[in-house]
Amino acid sequence: MLGALRTDNSPFDEQQLEALNRALESLEPHQSLWLSGYLAGLSRALPADALAGAAAPVAQAGETLQVFYGSETGNGETLAQRLAETARGAGLTVETASLDGLRLPQLARLTNAVFIVSTHGEGDPPEEALDFFEALDGPRAPRLEQLRYRILALGDRSYTHFCAAGVRLDERLAALGASRFGTRVDCDVDYGPGYEAWATEVLAWSHDHLAGGANARPAARLSVVRNSPSWTRDNPFEAEVLDLRPITGIGSPKDVRHIALSLEGSGLAYAPGDALGVWAPNRDDTVAEILEQLDIDPAARVSIGDEALTVAESLKQRRELTRLDAGTIENYARATGRADLLEAFQAFGDNERSAFIEARQFADLVTEFPGKTEAQTLVDGLRPLAPRSYSIASSADYVGEEVHLTVATVRSQAGATPRQGLASGHLNLDLEAGARVRVFAEPNRRFHLPEDDAPIVMIGAGTGVAPYRAFAQQLEADGRDNEAWLIFGNPHLRTDFLYQRDWLKWRETGQVRRIDAAWSRDQEEKRYVQHIVAEQAERLDEWLARGAHVYLCGALAMGHAVQDALVEGLARVRGTDSDAAREAVADLRRAGRLHKDLY
Repeated sequence: MLGALRTDNSPFDEQQLEALNRALESLEPHQSLWLSGYLAGLSRALPADALAGAAAPVAQAGETLQVFYGSETGNGETLAQRLAETARGAGLTVETASLDGLRLPQLARLTNAVFIVSTHGEGDPPEEALDFFEALDGPRAPRLEQLRYRILALGDRSYTHFCAAGVRLDERLAALGASRFGTRVDCDVDYGPGYEAWATEVLAWSHDHLAGGANARPAARLSVVRNSPSWTRDNPFEAEVLDLRPITGIGSPKDVRHIALSLEGSGLAYAPGDALGVWAPNRDDTVAEILEQLDIDPAARVSIGDEALTVAESLKQRRELTRLDAGTIENYARATGRADLLEAFQAFGDNERSAFIEARQFADLVTEFPGKTEAQTLVDGLRPLAPRSYSIASSADYVGEEVHLTVATVRSQAGATPRQGLASGHLNLDLEAGARVRVFAEPNRRFHLPEDDAPIVMIGAGTGVAPYRAFAQQLEADGRDNEAWLIFGNPHLRTDFLYQRDWLKWRETGQVRRIDAAWSRDQEEKRYVQHIVAEQAERLDEWLARGAHVYLCGALAMGHAVQDALVEGLARVRGTDSDAAREAVADLRRAGRLHKDLY
C-alpha cells in the first residue's frame, strides 16, 4: 500500500515507513478505508500550513459520480451515503439521490452513475423506485450510450427471486446502450463484505477516470470523527433487558411478548417508525443436534476468513441455521452425496421450493436427509448469520433511555422436534431481566410521522401494531393534535388486543380519535383489516381529502390485501374505475402520504 513512498518523497523516515507498512498489511479493505477516513478527518482540524510537506496533491474534482439508491429498509441509503463520504474524501465530486427523484430526462444526461438497489418481497423493486422502474421499462425510455454504470444489488437468498430488482435494472440499462464499468455484485443479508469489495473497485475506477487518474492521491475519509462509540450492525450495543412479559392472554394462538431494553449511556438514537436490529445466537441444543447427526466433533477446528474457532462456536455465533435457502440446500446435498435431495429440489417449481424452504430449518434438513461431511465443508456451505429487525414500539421522548419491542415467537415443526425462530426464540424464551442483547438502530425515514398536523391512519395486524404505539407516544410527548385512527387485526379480542390498555387510554384522552378492530376468529366468517378498509372507504376518503397519511405495517400479504381494498373502496365511493383509483393510491405514495413497513 505504501510501497511507492520513500524517505525522499514523503515526510516519514525509514523506521516509520517500515512500521506503517507492517501495520497496514494486516488490515482488511474496510479497515483501510476507515483508517484513511479517520486520518483525513483529523487533517481538517489542522492549520493550512500543517500539510505543506505532503508529497502528492489531492486531485481536483473532475466529472461527477452520481450515486442513486432504491431502499426499502434504509440499508441501501446508508451504503450510498457511506460510499459518497468515502469518495468525497478521495477528492471526487459526488452527488447522492433516491431513485424516487430520478426522471427519464435526467437519466438521459447521466454519464457516470452507480446504483444501490434492494429487492422487496418476491422480486419487487422498493417502493421509492417503483415509478423509476416503470418508466425505464416503458416506450419512452431513452438510449443511454453515454452512461457508464455499476450496480450493487441487495437481497435475501431465502427468497426465490434473489436480488431480482438489481438484476432487472442491470439488464435494462445494458439493453438501452449503457456500459458497465464493472460487474454487478449481488449481496445477501450479510452485505458487508460484498459492499466493501464493490466500493473499493468503484473508488479505484472513479479515481482513474473521474479525478485525474494516476496523478491523484485517493484519500478516503469519514466526514465526522466521533468521540463516542457509533453503535452499528458491526458494532452493536449490549442493551440490558429491563422488562419481558407476555401481552397475549391464556388460550391465544400466539405468543407475543413486550420487551423493554435499556439504552442508558449509549447515546443510541431512534425515531418512531425506525427498527431495531438484534443479533441473536443459535441455540446450543440445535447446534449439538446438527453436529451429532453429521457425526462431527464439536471441538473440531474450522476457519472463517482469518479467524480460527471450533465448529460448535461457528454454528452458534456465525452461521445461519434457522433460515434455509436454495444455496444452503444444494451445498448440503453435494457435501453429503445426497443426489436424491439435489435432484428433487432442483426439479421443484418456484412454489414448491418456497414451501420446502419455509417449512424447515437446517436441523430439520439434516434429520430428514442424513449424511456425513467434514466440519469445514459444513461451515463453508452455510450462510453467514444475520441480525433480525423489529419495528420499535416506543418513542424515546416518551420512555427516555429505553427501547421497546413487540416480539411474536416464531414456531415451526417439520419433523419430530419443534423449532423456534432465531431472535424471537432467543428474546422471548431464553432471556430474563438483567440479561443483555446486542442491538443497533435501523432508521426507516419512509415510515416516520408527518412533520405537520396532518391526520394519520394506522393500519396493521399482529405485531404490526408496534410502530403505532411509538407514534401515539410521540404525539402525546409532543402535545401534537394530529387526528389518529387505528385499524388493527388479530385472532381474538379477549386474548390478542395488543397494548389494549394503552389504546383505550389514548382513545379516552383523544390522542387516538377512532379504533376499528378485526378479530378474525371471533365469528364464523373470518374478518381481517382489509374488510374494515373496504367498509370504511367513505370515511377514509374524507380523511384523505383532509391530507391524511396512511400507514401499513405487518405481513406483505396483508399489505397487498389492504391496498387492493383501498383501491376498490375509493373506486366505489368516487364513482371511478379501478385504474383511476389505483392511480390515486399511487399518487398518495408519490406525495409521501402512503407509508409501508411490510415483511
